[in-house]
Amino acid sequence: MATDGSTLNAAASQKGVRRIETGSVIGLAAGLVGIGLPIALVLFAAYAPGVKLLTGKQLIEVTAILAIAGALLFAISLLVFRLGFSTLRAFDHRFWSASVLCMLGSVGVLLLIVPIGIAFASSDAISNCIAGAPSHALTCIRSVSPLASYSATVAFWLLWLGGLGIVIGVGLAASRFHQALFYGGAAVYAVLLLGLLGPALGLLVPVVSLTYPLLAAPFLILLASALTFQGCRRAVQRG
Repeated sequence: MATDGSTLNAAASQKGVRRIETGSVIGLAAGLVGIGLPIALVLFAAYAPGVKLLTGKQLIEVTAILAIAGALLFAISLLVFRLGFSTLRAFDHRFWSASVLCMLGSVGVLLLIVPIGIAFASSDAISNCIAGAPSHALTCIRSVSPLASYSATVAFWLLWLGGLGIVIGVGLAASRFHQALFYGGAAVYAVLLLGLLGPALGLLVPVVSLTYPLLAAPFLILLASALTFQGCRRAVQRG
């Protein structure tokens, strides 16, 4: 019976790890679609003005659509991470904190839809405000629609807490499964969260340079997801 119990515990642990693995992959897709592609489009429009793929209005509309797609993917990622942490909290109650924070992040995704929708509806005004300077984007959103700015600020902090839940959960997984790759993934996710504090402050104070940490976000998401994914693979292989 003890052997059967150990087998069931091992199977449950692996189920939790596989969910974390899936969450990291979906999170990577969310980061590339919701952050990486919009940044690439805006930079291309700003620094390659001779090549006209999209007009100013079209650029805002496309980036808004990509942001919505990225937000929905991130919501799915948070849900899958939370399922993984919920499975593992049967063995370690500290995973409760990670689960709760991921749930708050899911609420933030819903709030984020509001400012993105307003940005889509106000695409003409925002594109005229930006006028080829991508670093002015956050200030322009605030000037065109204060409501969108306030909603985006609340949504960001809830999403940030969701990201913190991922950091805590992956870090706890490192402690439980003794995988250094998990520590690496948690550390890079933490650096990403710290880097995103600049753009968040850009919604409150007009400090243009604080928006540029967003440029590193796609690379950090890729690295964090890869480390977490490999950590999950090794944890499953070791049983």
